[in-house]
Amino acid sequence: MKKLSLVIAVAFAFIACNSSKKSSENVAVEKNNTANLNGSWQLQMLFASDNKWGRTPQLNFNIAEKTFSGNSGCNSIRGKFTTDGNYLGFDKNFIMTKMACPGSNENAFLAALLKINRYSINKDELELGQGEIVLMKFNRTNN
Repeated sequence: MKKLSLVIAVAFAFIACNSSKKSSENVAVEKNNTANLNGSWQLQMLFASDNKWGRTPQLNFNIAEKTFSGNSGCNSIRGKFTTDGNYLGFDKNFIMTKMACPGSNENAFLAALLKINRYSINKDELELGQGEIVLMKFNRTNN
């Protein structure tokens, strides 16, 4: 009986140590370092869209100037953004070229971009979301 109690106590201690370790690992992933956002990101997935692009959308973040540039799958875009912890917001008054893009998903991309209110970076993957909903996923590029 004492051996069984000892085994149970050790098992609970092991579980408690591992769960607290996982919690601290999750906290590290959730706390974004804004500097990690700096650079170029290429769209991998736009949720609620068919994800067929003539030209794949890309965003380039300049943390020092709080500006972004890139393309929407057709037109070039640039503007300002703000961050605070996990918050990321794009200024709706961005500048954009006005080429015609029949059959592109540009409107879906731009609509999603303006809904973004949080970001998360895990290694070379950037998730942009609205609340708990992930709207876009990007991969870091070497440009």
